[in-house]
Amino acid sequence: MKRYLVLAVLALCACESPAEIAAREQLDAACVEGNLQACAAVQQRVAAENQALATTAAGF
Repeated sequence: MKRYLVLAVLALCACESPAEIAAREQLDAACVEGNLQACAAVQQRVAAENQALATTAAGF
């Protein structure tokens, strides 16, 4: 039962709001256009997402 609760919480946390999706797409586009600050922000976001996934996987 605990495993299903954890999976449900993870599923809800993984959902992005439309504003978050738009911000992510804008940052990605700015990075592709050569904006170094946007690229740094994208890199930090990806690292944070990977860390969250690794931490979650370690919990199982």
